[in-house]
Amino acid sequence: MKFLKALLAIFTFLAVALTGALLFVQDKSAPRYIQIYTNEQ
Repeated sequence: MKFLKALLAIFTFLAVALTGALLFVQDKSAPRYIQIYTNEQ
């Protein structure tokens, strides 16, 4: 039972770390603003 709890803790930590890393990288590469209107008049 201890082994399963340790395995669950490791996988949970990895999932959280991977999600955080992906969000950080995505935020870094995202544009600062989204241009909705274009000046094509």
